[in-house]
Amino acid sequence: MRASKSLQERQNELRALLATREGRNELEGLASRYYAAGGRVRVEGTSLITYILVYEREQGLIHN
Repeated sequence: MRASKSLQERQNELRALLATREGRNELEGLASRYYAAGGRVRVEGTSLITYILVYEREQGLIHN
């Protein structure tokens, strides 16, 4: 299991991925895997990063 990261640390990592097409594709893939694992639908118009952060926080992968 991965070590828990701070919210700020993880948010910065995810924002950096938005800078490239490959990074955005990686984020979309991650969100798809999280949806498959948890079944929580991403509400239209919500941030991809927020969706990922909420899931990871619920799973104990990030902390304040």
